[in-house]
Amino acid sequence: GPDNCARDTAGRLPWGGRDATGTVTMAPLGGGYRAVAIGGNHACALDSTGAVECWGIYDNYGELTDAPSGSGYTALSSGAAHSCVIGSGGAIDCWGYDDWGQVSSAPTTGVYRELLGSPYHMCAVDMLGTISCWGDDADGQVSLAPSGTGHASGGGGNFHTCTLDSGGGVECWGLQHSTSSDYGQVSDAPTATGFTALEAGNIHNCAFNDAADIQCWGYDGLGQVSGAP
Repeated sequence: GPDNCARDTAGRLPWGGRDATGTVTMAPLGGGYRAVAIGGNHACALDSTGAVECWGIYDNYGELTDAPSGSGYTALSSGAAHSCVIGSGGAIDCWGYDDWGQVSSAPTTGVYRELLGSPYHMCAVDMLGTISCWGDDADGQVSLAPSGTGHASGGGGNFHTCTLDSGGGVECWGLQHSTSSDYGQVSDAPTATGFTALEAGNIHNCAFNDAADIQCWGYDGLGQVSGAP
């Protein structure tokens, strides 16, 4: 998204980027935040108790007011106009825009530990490393998700999602029909193993291994791939 944020070592939320939607100037003050997620027109964070706080100037689909109450949430991710959290028992709770089932199609059973957010779809990884996806499936973002266990961290873009398997290999899926938006985000995924972290942008991805090497693939119009250190 056009706005940027990161937690500092005290859990504060320093911000940068444009503020057309209030996601910068309306960010909560103080420290102790555990996680933060950026949506299209809103942002959310988990505070020190695991409670959800959301802000911005748009609440057309309940992106702010429909956020769950209570505390103890352990994971958070936001899409274009929806967000999801994982509770202390591993259940998923979503709210906001539901045009493709990003909210209503979320899994109602299972114990999950990680969310892989995307603008119009969402995936989650359970305690066995099994992937479940829901929401927009026009390009196979849901139906082409890999089977099996042992999957770990990852992230999602506009029409794709990537994750790491048990051997540190990269698996990406989606973009089945979006040829005009296909910059190799799926097909150019590295074939090597041993990656320990992965992050997805809207139309590019990067992975990191134990040797501190970064490998990126996908859209390179602004040096997102060729400019990797």
